[in-house]
Amino acid sequence: MPQHPEESDARVIQIGPHLRRRQITASTQTDRLSRSELLFDGASADRLVRIDAAMPPIEGEFDGVDHIASLTLGVSSGAFYPLIATEDTPAAAAVLGFTELEIMLQTPGEYSPSFAQLVAANAHAAGVTIRSVHTIEQLHPVMSPYERRAEEGREMMYRAIEFASIVGAGVLVWHGPYRREVASKVQWQRFIEETRELASQCRANGITLALENVGRCALGHVRDVTAFARELAEFEDDSIGFVFDPFQAAEAGANPFMMLAAMGNRVVNVHVSDWLESDPSQRHLPPGDGDLPWPAITRAIAGSGYEGPLIIEGVLGSDEIAADRVRDVLEPLIRAVFSFPPKASRDKGVLPPPTELPPGVLEGIRLFNQRRFYEQHEVIEQEWHAEHTTVRVLYQGILQIGVGFHHALNGNFRGAVALLTAGADKVAHFTPTAYGIDTNRLVLETRNCITQLNVLGERNLAAFESELIPQIHLTNTK
Repeated sequence: MPQHPEESDARVIQIGPHLRRRQITASTQTDRLSRSELLFDGASADRLVRIDAAMPPIEGEFDGVDHIASLTLGVSSGAFYPLIATEDTPAAAAVLGFTELEIMLQTPGEYSPSFAQLVAANAHAAGVTIRSVHTIEQLHPVMSPYERRAEEGREMMYRAIEFASIVGAGVLVWHGPYRREVASKVQWQRFIEETRELASQCRANGITLALENVGRCALGHVRDVTAFARELAEFEDDSIGFVFDPFQAAEAGANPFMMLAAMGNRVVNVHVSDWLESDPSQRHLPPGDGDLPWPAITRAIAGSGYEGPLIIEGVLGSDEIAADRVRDVLEPLIRAVFSFPPKASRDKGVLPPPTELPPGVLEGIRLFNQRRFYEQHEVIEQEWHAEHTTVRVLYQGILQIGVGFHHALNGNFRGAVALLTAGADKVAHFTPTAYGIDTNRLVLETRNCITQLNVLGERNLAAFESELIPQIHLTNTK
């Protein structure tokens, strides 16, 4: 049995039953109200973590994860845009088997109370719950120096709050002002004051104002979210929170895991779509069609304490093919976030370690054994961020050993010795074996390399015998 260093702050996370395909009845289509049946008012960078960034957890990273959470899949009406009108998306969502919906408003006219009543009626007829409402970024210039524009932007936010109240949504999504509008300390303070006022209006209607990490806007980078989170300490209730969007983080060059950690236990909504590094012009792909590490991201979201749907923003269209593909990617991950029954340790309130290595760690070990140390670092670090139990120390140790050998092969003596030593010491907590890894052999062979490096010294680093670099031996994957 592996030995684990003491760590007592993990929490049990319950993973709810996955969403099953809902069979829509014929009456759902016939009962749904049409636009004409209700009056429609036509009124108008933080970079992805580098090779030297494998550091201990951020202070407070896992604080507040003290309640049972469950994840499901929901969908945004924006996933059907522009093929399906907003008022018709509840029925479209039901046809695809979704029972939780975010309404993404598309025009000023869609902010009207009468349109909200239409959407609410159609959602009721389709058996769909409207979880959240997404505002239009450009319609809320509350930071404009021209007071009339700012006041009209606030008024549109008040209308959005009323819309959310009518449709029964508990969350109102706002991108916030543009980055250029909060560049100075004075502007930032005004942003906080505007947010406080909007949050008070939301609170009066039983709604949480949720700001999203969007690169072009105020909270696009980890440092922005961290600064804003400090301001949230002044809010005594849950009238304000965050929307976590890993796509937006990746597009802004921010680390999604660091972004989620910075949000703490204030995450009230999650958007999911994919990002393709080789072609960033393909925005909001369905999850699984891009490069984001969904196994690690899903575990990190579950471990954050968030409970609720992962709202699919990736374009689905009107057929079931894309929706089924997304389910094939995400639903198994939701069910397998932890490989033990949801209630296994609820009485103790302690989350046990996983029973097997996740795919990302196995892939990282494969890359390690191919001496692709930079790539193994990137892959394993995702799993390190996502893991909340003591086994994350093992992941970090393997990661640091790989980074150490990268430094050794690239002329960085001090970096090599420091990281190889730190990594071997961490892996030593898990000897003689852990999860099928011959950890004892890895530690011994790594320390032999450290000895030779110290004998050679910095001036003779080029003489290091690279054939001494160990392989990670797996007896099995458990």
